[in-house]
Amino acid sequence: MEIAQEFLKAWGPPGLIAIVMWVMLLKSEKREEKKDTRIQLLENLLTESYDERIAAADRIAEAIHGNATALIALVNEIRAKK
Repeated sequence: MEIAQEFLKAWGPPGLIAIVMWVMLLKSEKREEKKDTRIQLLENLLTESYDERIAAADRIAEAIHGNATALIALVNEIRAKK
């Protein structure tokens, strides 16, 4: 409180109000930075999750294609033996 009284004596009420508003602005900017960081983290997680899902879908498609190819080869082999 001594600091506030010194500011009040030196700069008067408008100066003290300006300092309080400046401090509040700094705190607000820090909160915004934290929010931005969290948003960026969530965006990164979403992108990673999306990329993982695409990779999994690609692996499934390759497996299905591989099974279809093997099944066709097996059918052709069975037909050839008849």
